[in-house]
Order: sequence, then C-alpha cells, then structure tokens
Amino acid sequence: MTTSDGEGLGSHALADAIGARHRGVERAVTALRAPDTATPGAVVVWPDADADGLAKLGAAGVAAVAAVPGDESRGEALAAAANAVGIALLVVTDARVALARLSRALDRRPAPAEPGVHPSATVHPSAVLGARVSVGPGSVIAADARLGDGVVVGPLCSVGAAAEIGDESVMYARVTLYDGVRVGRRCVLHAGAVLGADGFGYAFGSRGAEKIHHLGGVVIGDDVEIGANTCVDRGTLHDTVLGDRCKLDNLVQVGHNVHIGDDAVVAGHTGIGGSSRIGRRVVIGGAVAIADHVTIGDDARLAGRAGVTKDVPAGETWGGFPAQPFRRWVREHYLIGRLETMWRHVRGADADGPATGEAKRA
Repeated sequence: MTTSDGEGLGSHALADAIGARHRGVERAVTALRAPDTATPGAVVVWPDADADGLAKLGAAGVAAVAAVPGDESRGEALAAAANAVGIALLVVTDARVALARLSRALDRRPAPAEPGVHPSATVHPSAVLGARVSVGPGSVIAADARLGDGVVVGPLCSVGAAAEIGDESVMYARVTLYDGVRVGRRCVLHAGAVLGADGFGYAFGSRGAEKIHHLGGVVIGDDVEIGANTCVDRGTLHDTVLGDRCKLDNLVQVGHNVHIGDDAVVAGHTGIGGSSRIGRRVVIGGAVAIADHVTIGDDARLAGRAGVTKDVPAGETWGGFPAQPFRRWVREHYLIGRLETMWRHVRGADADGPATGEAKRA
C-alpha cells in the first residue's frame, strides 16, 4: 500500500482497506489527524465536511478526508470540491468505524518487541514456545505453559504453569496469568492485568470465614482486549469465560464464574459480581456495579454508574440505582427536580389546607 510519490499509503488502497468509496485524486497518506490539528499528508475524519472546509484543508496540505456525504447530490458536490483542491475523498457510511479502521491502517508505533527470549527472563524447560515469540526482561514462563506463534510477553510478566496463550497475542508489562489460564488468539492484555486470581468466596462457620478454594479457571476468547490493572477471577468450580472480541477497559473487576458473551464492551471501574451472565453485544458504561447471579440479556445497555440488582432483559437500556428501564429512570429524575415547584404550587393553591399546616410545622 506504499505509494511511489512519497512515504505513506496510497489513498485508493487506503479506501479499500477501510471499505470506503474513493473520489478525487490519488494522494499519499502519511498520518491520521483531527481536522483542527491536520498536518500535510494527513487523512482526517470529518463526517459533515463541506466545500469550504475541504478548501481550507487542501490549503493546509491535507491529503484525504473521510466524510459521510448523506445524499447523492451532496456527495457529488463534495467530490467536485475535493478534485478542485487536490484532496482524496473517502466516502464512508459510518465515521466512527472509518476512524477505527484508519487508526489500524496508519498505526506507526513500533512493534512491542523483537522475537527472542531476554537473558534475564526465565523459561521452564517444559514450556513450549511457538515461532517468533518474544519474552521480555524479567518475565517468567512456568512449567508446561504453551505460547503460540508471534506471542509477545512484555517485561516482568508471569505466565503460570500450564497456561496457554494463542497466536499473535500481546502481554504488556507486569501482566500476570495464574496457572491454567487460557488466552485466545490476537488478544491484547494491557499493563498490570491479572487473570486467574482466586475469586472472593468464603463460608461463615463457627471458626469464622473459611475460604472456598477456587478450582475453576479462566478462558479468554479470540481478539479480546483487557485494559490496564483489570482483574478477571478464576471460577469456583466452573471457568470464568470471556467470549470472542470482548473489550474490557482499565480497572474492571470480573468476579468468579462470570460468563461474558461475544462482542461485549465494558467501560472502566465496572465491577461484575460472581456468577453473573453478560450476553452478547452488551454495552456497559463506566463505574457500573452488577450484583452476583444477575443475567444481562443480549444487546442490553447499562448507563454509567448504574447499580444492577436484578436481571436486565435483552435489548433494553437501564440506568440508575437500583437500575431500572432508562426512560423510567430519566422520568423519575425529572420529577424529583420538579418537587420544589410542585410543593410551592400546592402551598399556594391550598393556603389553609393540611398541606400548608404540615409545611408550617416543618
């Protein structure tokens, strides 16, 4: 995809890579930038770009613009403007998806590490390492661990006995996989993540709190991303499971026996209680608290700071504490905000009635 007229990606090839329709001239694209910080050779995502805006970007040397034209006539006007100022127009239907794909295509950050085992790392003789594996300084790979092709283990990581990591997965610094944890292919585990610690489970008897030993494991699907300092506890008797393409933000707590379906997204500071089941494509906002043994149906959405104490049906949006259907929650907050006005109205309408007397006594 590198062009012949300079370092970068050809705009036609870039359009193909992100699923866009190319209009305007062919240009070499060297970086992804925001419209207000655009540099020469950059591509910008500007959903509602107009002809005047394209002219300004062209004068600044911008190479390409990804835009959502809306209708055919506006698309033709944008294409004509792009041609006039020498900009490649990438016609997309979803600007945020285009941003994600452009960011992947133009990510120029260096690879996490070169293949090889650092001299300060410790790899048990029974561990199996695939081709092109990188093990960083101070990391420990325990007995019978299995690392697939292209796996990157950053510095000061710990991979427990019989743990498995799928092809092309990356562990950044200080990630800990307890014994037996299984991680799928192409996963990204950010710094400080801990997978497989014991869940929080105790039985209270005559001798106080007695620990329930957690004998299950943790199973992570393919293409999962787990944020920095996030913890996924091992199951009690069953495994804790994260489905394919799940995305967990930083500082998320996933309790024992939790099952999260494919394509779920969980924002930071969320805590998921033990044995809860999160469906597919669920979106969970920041700082959500989910009680144990709760089921969240497929395609449900939870607003930030929601406190979920009971099951949420599939496809619904809930918020508040305790969480309830979103429209009901918003209406309650609206009515609470109106209480003072309502109270003043009651006092004024019934000056001699019981309400006024109660108000005076208050």
